[in-house]
Amino acid sequence: MRPRGFSLVECLVGTALSLIVVCAALEFLVSAQKHFFKLKARTEASQSALAALDKIRVDLLHAGRGLSGPEAAGLVEAVRATGEELRLTSLDSALTLASEARAGDLRLSLTSTAGVSAGRELCLFDGLAGEVRTVARVEPRALVLGEPLGSGYSPETAAVLLLERIAYFVDGPAGILRRRANGGSAQPLLEDTANAEWRYDGPEAGLARVRLELRVEGVNAHGMSVFIKNAALARAR
Repeated sequence: MRPRGFSLVECLVGTALSLIVVCAALEFLVSAQKHFFKLKARTEASQSALAALDKIRVDLLHAGRGLSGPEAAGLVEAVRATGEELRLTSLDSALTLASEARAGDLRLSLTSTAGVSAGRELCLFDGLAGEVRTVARVEPRALVLGEPLGSGYSPETAAVLLLERIAYFVDGPAGILRRRANGGSAQPLLEDTANAEWRYDGPEAGLARVRLELRVEGVNAHGMSVFIKNAALARAR
């Protein structure tokens, strides 16, 4: 007796069932892949936000470093938070006068100008008088200021402090949190930033708060609070 094979109807039914199983499996794989990539994007976004907060924390902890005298005198602010920027100021390096500087002078004679460039800011302070001036030009052993000095300063008593200025802000259209140091080019720190909020309670409380919101769906806002110890020390002077 000749063995009976599959009929046309049976083949069509089998093929249809196979296609249903394959399509269901493909749909599951595509759904699983989309879920994986979403989860990966959320994880990477959270890690990037935490890394950005860690960088801001380091700068906040340095804010006011070496500037307790000038800050107590009201010449500089360790932290200034506005709606647009978070601005931080600390000491970069201390310079030494080579000769006496008189009120009205535009040129400062220094023992060394290493590390100073045009556009940087100086704080001159002797405990009784002080001021902040911008460097217009750098010479081998002198600096030319953008504005004349308002007071005189002696090499024996005056401090010439090169300021480090750090600013954080959000490039709104691009959604990028950027960091600018000393008026240079702004470097990207965090992408997909929907909003950045910073608050500073002032040297009385000495507490700075930062909150970052991302555009990535499913990622919660990240925030932190930092005690500005250098500002507190300046207030205690």
